[in-house]
Amino acid sequence: MGPVTAVGSAETLHLNLLGPVEAHRGGTPVKLGGPKPRTMLAALLLARGRVVSDTRLTALLWDERPPTTCPAQLHTYASRVRHLLGPGVEVERRRPGYLLVLPDRGVRVDLLEFQERAARGAEALAAGRAATAADELRRALAVWRGVALGGVCDALADVERDRLEEERLVTLERRIDADLELGRHAALIPELIALIAADPLREGLRGQLMTALYRSGRQADALAAYRAARATLADELGLEPSAALRRLHQALLSGDPALLPRVPRASRGAVPKASAKPAPAVAPTAREPVAVGVAAAVAAAGRASAPAGPVTATASASASASASASAPHGERPLRPAELPPPPADFTGRDQEVMRLGTALTTRRPRRPDQAVHVVTGMPGIGKTAVVLRTAHRVKSSYPDGQIHLDLRGSGPRPLDTADALAELLRLLGVPAARIPGTLDERVRAWRTRTADRRVLLVLDDAADERTLRPLLPVTDGCAVLITSRSGLYALEGVSRTVLGPLSPPESRSLFDKLAGRLRTGAEPASAAAVVDACAGLPLALRIAGAKVAARGHWPLSRHADRLTDPGRTLAELAFSDLSLRDRLMEAYRRLTPSARRALRFHSELGPHPVQARTAARALGTGHEEAEELLADLAAAHWAEVVRQPGGYAYRLHPLVRLFARDMLADEEGAVPHVLPVRSSWALARTGDTA
Repeated sequence: MGPVTAVGSAETLHLNLLGPVEAHRGGTPVKLGGPKPRTMLAALLLARGRVVSDTRLTALLWDERPPTTCPAQLHTYASRVRHLLGPGVEVERRRPGYLLVLPDRGVRVDLLEFQERAARGAEALAAGRAATAADELRRALAVWRGVALGGVCDALADVERDRLEEERLVTLERRIDADLELGRHAALIPELIALIAADPLREGLRGQLMTALYRSGRQADALAAYRAARATLADELGLEPSAALRRLHQALLSGDPALLPRVPRASRGAVPKASAKPAPAVAPTAREPVAVGVAAAVAAAGRASAPAGPVTATASASASASASASAPHGERPLRPAELPPPPADFTGRDQEVMRLGTALTTRRPRRPDQAVHVVTGMPGIGKTAVVLRTAHRVKSSYPDGQIHLDLRGSGPRPLDTADALAELLRLLGVPAARIPGTLDERVRAWRTRTADRRVLLVLDDAADERTLRPLLPVTDGCAVLITSRSGLYALEGVSRTVLGPLSPPESRSLFDKLAGRLRTGAEPASAAAVVDACAGLPLALRIAGAKVAARGHWPLSRHADRLTDPGRTLAELAFSDLSLRDRLMEAYRRLTPSARRALRFHSELGPHPVQARTAARALGTGHEEAEELLADLAAAHWAEVVRQPGGYAYRLHPLVRLFARDMLADEEGAVPHVLPVRSSWALARTGDTA
């Protein structure tokens, strides 16, 4: 790498991520070198005082092609960053990775400055101090110097850049809201036209342009802007505009006076000179609409269809301030940000995530089934991954907090409802001593503290409807994403997304990411066999990919031979803390004894779809009882319903069938004579792919 020169510590150290990744000491650039040391520095800064594991750093620096010497090279890059930044900055080895420790003074990080100013601006906007808000938000945006994370390795940019860009765009929309409140509508029109040209699918900007045009006396142009938005959304996504944009359109048609600015004429003026040099235009990547719009438009829409509620950044933050004021003395409402990170290698499910995201960013008033969404499917199908992916895409629409709570519904000790409510109240800032003692009191306290707020609640692994109902907020400003192995069909007013196996191309893409394209490309036939054995189940693909990556000295054909042996397939699908058999066993134990028996017997009736009359003969029951049992297995996602002439049949997923056959041997002792034995792996694979 050549010699490096340490930088003295006499002047302030500036560390920049919002543009090219750079460091400056007292105005003098620090020569960081190429993409890898910049990536190391950026990854450690983005971790915010947390340890970044060797595994993650390796993936960020080398993607899928790590060298055999990567541990030594990680140490070299960490030492280089430490030496370049000078005394006072530590890059410590903290297993399983590295930790960046910055001094309390003398260091400025542009990302932190941006986020602090953006938060202050949002608070000022919520408090009705539009001039202060516009100034703070404009200063926050001025921190940006171009595309974030410039000069880093692609893997880090792919993971983090969209998130940072979304923060910038939300702040930009809030600044425009503040300028609209100040009556600067005419000066905003050219800026909004340019922003929409760069990001034509962002409905918040479309609504702001329509409002600015209307306030400038250009009602016809405002209506034309709506027609352009509708045409673009239809052409690009096949979607209608959001409910909020449609309500704004109706308000424009009727000339609703609530669309006019609410500040005295004397306070209106042009956008201040500071905005003549705005933050550099960055090519946006976020494509989902964000619930940040114009407060006046929402007020107009509210009278037409439902009580007005917090929809825009201004209105939602005001509601949060109202909730704070109504909290008991000594309690400080918090804005939790509890979402775990989404899987970096998320693959497929684009349509599901798009539909959920669209529903969750629909402005109020919502239909009941737009507020609560259940994502369901068989064990290991990727429910949590879809929900987290969606939650991170829409979290900016829920500025009062995002909460994730694992209900442990599939395990032996589900989270008690009263305990769950206590945790939710704690996350909203209620001191432990003030949390009510009884379940009913906690339910009332939870509903009171979520009233008039926009909170996104992710309830992972829910067991049943009875334990879930008390956790649901009653205000339609909140939204709930639920994962459950049950469809929760007795839960009122919800929408459901049922996940099936990944398609063969999606399965191969995920396996390539996990195992490494060099490995899979070198042995394509073996890779195809592994993917086929996993039968589109994301958990199985994840385990197989992790094993291949961990055992780099094994040929891929060895993994394929072991996985395609039906006697050892399930044993092979276990690695570290992941086990498909354990996951299936957890769900199996929750079935009724009769349903378990039906599943076991079904596994020996062949890989093809089984009709109720065939199952009835095998189970020794009547046709109607067998139909009930098979329908219950399908509702719990153990079986797939297949339409046939004259009725329905039920087919097991190939890996579920292997598991059920093991249970048949364990619990029946021997295959009952009534059952035909059709257990060849070739039949199972052929039947599944027919």
